[in-house]
Amino acid sequence: MIALLGRSDQATTQAIHFARGILEGSATAFYEVDSHLNQNRFVLSGGVPTGFHDQYLAGMNRLDPLHPRAAAKQPFARLSVAIDQCGTADAATYRTFAGQCGIADMIEFFFRRNDRIVAGMCVLWGQGCKIPDGTMNIAEKIHDYLEFNLTSRLSSTSDEPARYGLTARELEVVELLCCGRTNREISECLNIGLATVKTHLIHIFEKLGVETRSAVVALMSRPH
Repeated sequence: MIALLGRSDQATTQAIHFARGILEGSATAFYEVDSHLNQNRFVLSGGVPTGFHDQYLAGMNRLDPLHPRAAAKQPFARLSVAIDQCGTADAATYRTFAGQCGIADMIEFFFRRNDRIVAGMCVLWGQGCKIPDGTMNIAEKIHDYLEFNLTSRLSSTSDEPARYGLTARELEVVELLCCGRTNREISECLNIGLATVKTHLIHIFEKLGVETRSAVVALMSRPH
């Protein structure tokens, strides 16, 4: 389990492992969704393909036909089906991107509170993996269980990006910083360069209106 942003509590871990196991998936990505339908606070499990997550956050998410912005009222959706239904150039580009990262298909779950999406989870299959018969039927049967277990402990800070204008990557840096990680440790956790970490911190300080790491921690610890 690679847990980003402190979401590795036991209930979350068990629900993620359950979904990946019953769907015989290669990997999962759980995330929270803010009031502007931006994804953040990712928890990756099971070996998400190298580079996929970083490229997704860097801009490919704008082409994702399974992004929360495209979810409408559906509780879950399958990538191959969504791409066939879309028939757009963006969807075709995203299919190519996923294939180049070694992803054969994926199912995206959308979890709601009061009709608003507050979290989601992707279960993906790598090239050559067995995709179970009746996958969508299985997804339908487990959705409510996952929704209860994965949203009941959501952090009160899930809207922090909207509050401060932080990007998903900046929020990852902030929360690792709040866990006491050094710049080098943040670099290793997020698989980004040390210089990139320092650049993120400069932007974070500017957006939060602070000058020190301790001030970031104090601000994020304050109740809102």
